[in-house]
Amino acid sequence: MAGEVTPQGEGTRSLHLRQLRLQWQIVTLQVIATLALVWMYLEVVSTYVVGSIDHTQLFDTIEAGTDAELPLADWISGSNSDGLARFYVPLGLGLGLGGAMAVLAFQTPKFQQRAKLALIIGAILLLAGRFVLAYVWQLIGGGWDVPDEDVIQLLRWPLLTMLSFIILTFYLLPVITGTKGIWGLSRRGVAWSIGFTLLFLAVHAVLTFPLIRSQLGSYGSQLTALEIIVSEPTVFGLVTKEQISLILIACLMMVFQESAFGVIRQLEYAYRLPESCKRDPEYVAQMDNILNGHIRHTAIFLTLTVVATTVALGFHSVLLDFVSDITGSQWAAQVGESIELTLTYGLVISALLFLGIMALLRFVVPWQRFWGLIESSLSSRD
Repeated sequence: MAGEVTPQGEGTRSLHLRQLRLQWQIVTLQVIATLALVWMYLEVVSTYVVGSIDHTQLFDTIEAGTDAELPLADWISGSNSDGLARFYVPLGLGLGLGGAMAVLAFQTPKFQQRAKLALIIGAILLLAGRFVLAYVWQLIGGGWDVPDEDVIQLLRWPLLTMLSFIILTFYLLPVITGTKGIWGLSRRGVAWSIGFTLLFLAVHAVLTFPLIRSQLGSYGSQLTALEIIVSEPTVFGLVTKEQISLILIACLMMVFQESAFGVIRQLEYAYRLPESCKRDPEYVAQMDNILNGHIRHTAIFLTLTVVATTVALGFHSVLLDFVSDITGSQWAAQVGESIELTLTYGLVISALLFLGIMALLRFVVPWQRFWGLIESSLSSRD
């Protein structure tokens, strides 16, 4: 029997990181994560930032306070554009910077140290290079003295340039850290990107609270406050445009997180495999099945999440229409007033009612068997 056993053959493909990172499933997940990150950032910006607290308004305030034009070109900062177009070029810069940081993360420690040192020396030369040379020339020509006004003016351009890039970097932090996390395989980068976005949304929600907003005076009036309750539902007759924007931000955040973390998890799993298993065709086929299943589940379940969230937020309108069709509009209005479905916490009540009904349906509809049939049918096609 022992003589009949043959060793496992090796295939042309392997699970080594250099080859696996070029596999189409990994690249697809990284592209999906990048698109979700950009879309989420633009959705947040268009909802809360543009025309309210965007970077171009801060640039105008600085120029008015210093009586000097910022050295950053308008086509780079977006000052010569309107609306969301103000963020197109800065967004490209943020993606480029995050990608450069991701590439740098895969270099040797010696190369990283040299690159950081070159960046520090370049920043010092930009800030103080011309000033130091001019001041040394002044000391040589006229002896020891404080810097002249012309020499001090040489600090103005580099300081304003550095300040402009710092402001842009602050606005682009989610994009920079997210891009580094996706392509640099950094969990911390993905977590920081999500954390920055959630922190901004939380701070903005607190500042736009009516009591706090009134205390901010003219600054508070510039903040965009979403009236997500009082407007009529226009999207599928269930939710308002403001509500669908919030749903879209949450969904895109989940797509970004699941796709980025999925790539990192699978590459970490492949890295930890023994060397003998990395060329085993069975392990390669298993990795393909896992990646294909991850892509399918991400698309299917997140789509269902968006649909379920939309229905849950607009379930009070469905409930009131149902009551109106059975008992008449007057009774439906009394029902709406009795449980106050049109107020802020009415959305929570209607969502809980929807979840309660769906939970009761599990005793009627075998959801696990239903999803099992779908997954088995999808797996049979591979």
